[in-house]
Amino acid sequence: MKKLLLFTLTAAAFAVGTNAYALIANDNGGNYGGGWTNGANGGSGFGAWSISANGGTGGAAGNFIGDPASAGISGMSASSFGLYANTNGTGASVDVDRAFTSALSVGDVFSFQWSINFDSGSGGNKGFNLYTGTPGVGQIVNVNNAGSSAITFNGTDIGFGYGTAAMTWTFTQVSSSSLSLTVNDRDGAGTFTTNLTGLSGPVNSFRFYAFAMQAGDSAQPYFNNLSVVPEPSTYALLALSAAGLAGYASRRRARK
Repeated sequence: MKKLLLFTLTAAAFAVGTNAYALIANDNGGNYGGGWTNGANGGSGFGAWSISANGGTGGAAGNFIGDPASAGISGMSASSFGLYANTNGTGASVDVDRAFTSALSVGDVFSFQWSINFDSGSGGNKGFNLYTGTPGVGQIVNVNNAGSSAITFNGTDIGFGYGTAAMTWTFTQVSSSSLSLTVNDRDGAGTFTTNLTGLSGPVNSFRFYAFAMQAGDSAQPYFNNLSVVPEPSTYALLALSAAGLAGYASRRRARK
């Protein structure tokens, strides 16, 4: 009976340890060969996409799956999520919203690629938001590019110069009321990190958007590789637990 229990515990530890890197949620543009449309729900761990596009006064707006390289962006899959809302002065806009199946737990890490080439142009904007409630409710993060190469985080310029490399934005839910961010500069020269505290709750949904941008494919924003994983330290603890139980089992067998 003891042997059976030990075997069961060891097997369970190995199963947890080897699956510790399993994604809690994930999605990418390659899951949408049939088209990325309102109500689509590729990947896992997220609710369906809610897509709202309006061409304004003579403009055009929408979403697509495309190759960021066509916009001069490097380091992203040829099947990535893209947005357009053209042109300046038309009021054209597109919002793509999505909620998590469950809000981020403490230690969860939400990451994705978001990249741009040309700036948004006069009066235009493109970026993304994070919310503690449903999309549009309880905004805690706004990242925006307006009429220059500058990128702002909650209204503050983060100091990124011009560049066309893919940026990976990584948010860690430190506690139910705090969040940390790390992102690589799009010119490959450095990173930006910050912490948010006093939040009303954990991240529960997000929005990517574009508004009245300058014309041209190179102005279109792209994003891809959405994922949520446990905090890396959790991996290490689980792996150590698995290794410890395995070692204990091996020593018991050796003594017999």
